Amino acid sequence: MNKATMLFKRNELSAAMLTHFRMTMLTIPEVKNLFEDVIVADMAPNRHEDYQTEKDFIMNLSNAEDIVSYMRKVRDQANSGLLIERAIGCQDDVMPLIFKRLSTSGHDVFIENAAILLANAQEKYTDQLYHIFPQIRNAYARSELCIVFGVKQKVEYTDFLLEQSNQLKAESTDINYEQGPLLALNLIYGE
Repeated sequence: MNKATMLFKRNELSAAMLTHFRMTMLTIPEVKNLFEDVIVADMAPNRHEDYQTEKDFIMNLSNAEDIVSYMRKVRDQANSGLLIERAIGCQDDVMPLIFKRLSTSGHDVFIENAAILLANAQEKYTDQLYHIFPQIRNAYARSELCIVFGVKQKVEYTDFLLEQSNQLKAESTDINYEQGPLLALNLIYGE
């Protein structure tokens, strides 16, 4: 077992793992369908009504600015996958807005949705993410966004991920933000 795997396994139920699950859920139709069959079908009537209203709203978002703005407002996580799919459909317009907001955002919902979007977007945006990384001030954002490099199997960013792990561990001693880059390394080199 390599060092990244050992370090990561200490905190398997981290925010990084939950984000990674959501990243991969979009790529596996069976999981998406199961999610809808189980979660949506078992919603309480008032939650189901709110879910459906929000789903309809998301389906009617018509431009990149509205989609990106709603990435911080999505109320029901059951609709976040649909929102990400809408963003992927117009990623050339959405991504410049995402990169601009990532440098200053501290909003957890937006950060998580942006990371999930980047993990499922075209490869060119992963390289753009690397280039704007020094501008991202929020430690949680940096942790979550490191996972994108692992999902995309970006071996060339190994040293960068190790640096981020060390930096995040030093910056946030009471929160395990180093789990994002450690998960990325595990995804690249894990057994």
